[in-house]
Amino acid sequence: MSKMSLTRLLAVPLALTIVAAACGGDDSTAAAPSPPAPAPAPAPTPSAEVEPPPPPAEPAATPAPAEEPPPAEVEPPPPPAEPEPPPPPPAEPVTLQMWTWFPSEDTMQRVISDFEAKNPGIKVELTLFESTGYQDRLPLALSAGDTIDVAAIQTSTMVNVVRGDLDPLGPLFDQYASAPLADQLVPAALAQTRVLAEDGEIYIAPLGFLGSAAAYYNVDLLDELGLEVPRTRADLAAMVQRIESQRPDLLPISFTGANWFLDEIALTVTEQISPGFFNSVRYDAGGAWDSPVYEQAFEAVTSAFDEGIFSHDVLDLDYGRAVELFYSGEAVMFLQGTWESGILSEPFRANNGIDMPNVTASPLPLLVADGEHSIRAFIEVGLAVPSNSEHKAEAIRFIEFMAAGDGVDQWVIDLFASPARVGYAVPSSVFSTDLAGEGYADLSAVLSAPGSDRNNVSDFSAAAGDAMIDTIISGTPVSEQVEYLQSEWESGRYSNVN
Repeated sequence: MSKMSLTRLLAVPLALTIVAAACGGDDSTAAAPSPPAPAPAPAPTPSAEVEPPPPPAEPAATPAPAEEPPPAEVEPPPPPAEPEPPPPPPAEPVTLQMWTWFPSEDTMQRVISDFEAKNPGIKVELTLFESTGYQDRLPLALSAGDTIDVAAIQTSTMVNVVRGDLDPLGPLFDQYASAPLADQLVPAALAQTRVLAEDGEIYIAPLGFLGSAAAYYNVDLLDELGLEVPRTRADLAAMVQRIESQRPDLLPISFTGANWFLDEIALTVTEQISPGFFNSVRYDAGGAWDSPVYEQAFEAVTSAFDEGIFSHDVLDLDYGRAVELFYSGEAVMFLQGTWESGILSEPFRANNGIDMPNVTASPLPLLVADGEHSIRAFIEVGLAVPSNSEHKAEAIRFIEFMAAGDGVDQWVIDLFASPARVGYAVPSSVFSTDLAGEGYADLSAVLSAPGSDRNNVSDFSAAAGDAMIDTIISGTPVSEQVEYLQSEWESGRYSNVN
């Protein structure tokens, strides 16, 4: 039988099965018999008419409930706190590039270490130069766009030379510092910074004031010789005479006889005679080098060599040797600028191995009759932000720290400058004796009210000092020297001549 025939035969009974199921032919699916119809309900029996029942009484009115106060408003629960974002990845530390020539590396490292400890994430890389070389290197580096974030500026002609590559500090302090610059540094310091820039802007934050000339004394030697700190020319002459008679092995007064420092002494004497004299010449305010004031000061200094108050030996002393003689106890008195006041500081002496526990200071003794103690003073070490710095916020943080913050405590122990920070007082722990503290207070008093600015014209200072040396050695009349110096000043050959 073929495959197709078999399929057909199987299909017939299958179809029959489907039909039977659809017609109920199977017992399991037959319809059940219908139940008998219910008997009809009997008709109601007629009866007498019945009154309809009264309508149901209306329910008594329910008294209204007493009025309740509205429920108190309930603050909706706060929305669920959003999950805190993951902490940002740690910022890369910022490294500031700082260039300077002063103060010393040891001092700067104390400042930097304290700053980095209090400002995690900011590092300071220091490049320290020799002073003369720095005058050449910094302007070239700034104009070339070298990476410098904090630049120390020498407070002389350098400000005008480099100001085109610096940002004014006032706006930067307003933006990034804890307070405006004018609230952090004393007015005299800011006024002097404006003098340095032709446009009158403030480009530097000065650390403090320096002055010259000042005097320092070995108190143990003074006591041994029965001497007091000299205040006048007569006191100086008497001191020298006693030292030469009792201790001829000592140099009475040590200082460098270099031309620039002889000029410093003479200009200090002009302020003893007539406070403000140097400014009157320096800023073209009517002063002149051939005036009676300068001639008297020139004479007072050169004649001190003739009278034996100053030894001719100092003309051969360089700066380092003059300092060494005093530190080693071979000189009773030492003349120099207030940047040498570190000798009054116990920590400074300990850090530098100076065995001189008893020292004091004073303004330069009066070299003229009827004068008053005075000094020329000026701001020193100005910190600036180059325009091309990429870290100006961090640079301002460091400058604020060093000039007006905790950093002052780190460098002030060297006493190289009287701080310009508003309201600052040097800690008494810096001084080992009352005399040292009193001497520094005497210097601070004249520094805070100087006769004139110590805004030197360096090349002219050398010429003035050379003229003094010529008079000391060769006897050239003072009147000729001051006339010569006035003609030189008017020649225009010197820097900073206005």
